[in-house]
Amino acid sequence: MSALATGAIAYLANFVVVFGLYPYRDYVKGFDVTRRSVNNLPQFCMNRYRGMLNNLSQPLLLAAPQGFLYFGYVLGFGGFTGAILGGIFAGYTKVFVGTVARRMSVGSRYNRMDCLSYSSVLDCIISSYRHYGALSFFMGGLATSLIAVLWHGVSLAVLNQTYSKGILESTWDAFRIHALMTFLSNPIRNMFRSSLVQCERSGGVRSIRGYATGEVAIFKEAGAVFLTMWRTEGVPFFLHGVLRTTFKTSVPFAIAYGLFRSMGGSIGLPNHGSSSGSGHIGGRRFLRRY
Repeated sequence: MSALATGAIAYLANFVVVFGLYPYRDYVKGFDVTRRSVNNLPQFCMNRYRGMLNNLSQPLLLAAPQGFLYFGYVLGFGGFTGAILGGIFAGYTKVFVGTVARRMSVGSRYNRMDCLSYSSVLDCIISSYRHYGALSFFMGGLATSLIAVLWHGVSLAVLNQTYSKGILESTWDAFRIHALMTFLSNPIRNMFRSSLVQCERSGGVRSIRGYATGEVAIFKEAGAVFLTMWRTEGVPFFLHGVLRTTFKTSVPFAIAYGLFRSMGGSIGLPNHGSSSGSGHIGGRRFLRRY
């Protein structure tokens, strides 16, 4: 299957999951085991769906990073190179989507400072390009890509070494692998979290040098966070939030992967059977112990 077809199927699968589980992510983010975070769950879901239907560009944009992840993975011929290329595509797409979403927000500080308002996503992109420069859409892209490679890209690379008989087994394998990578990549995500919360410049980014300076500053801040938190809080800081992130991200990732497989999508999965006779390589079973 071509990289373009794989990316298109993955995008469609993720769009369906984003649409279907739209209230789920917000619910998990706000969940508190010590108190009842949502008093009326049906009303909570209806409000989230109502807001989404008023702006259908949200699920369309939110599904894009995973679509580019699969596209880049197949374009990079899978494995190590596919994980890197897919992670880079997913990381920069995620930063772009997040930047557009912030600028579209009514409460955005950019709207307040510059008295800007956008009639649509396309208007936001064109006006922002003129006002802040093209590179301003991708501030923080290098760090986000690094995280995406270690998190989502490696997950696909490991999934490529498994054999799943059907949609349920594919979903379960994807959840197990992605949850493990969520745990392993949690320290680096926490290290970069504060530096990526707000990494845009109010004056925009109009040169490669300015962009590079901003990216270096993000890594310097992350390094300072690592040293400070290691001395003051130790290991608990780097593991903080891993369970919430597992439910928030690994569950939708797994469902989207299972749906992707059921729609005929493939990332180069090995076929069941021996390498002799049929010419196919049998799937590895080492993950059954996990």
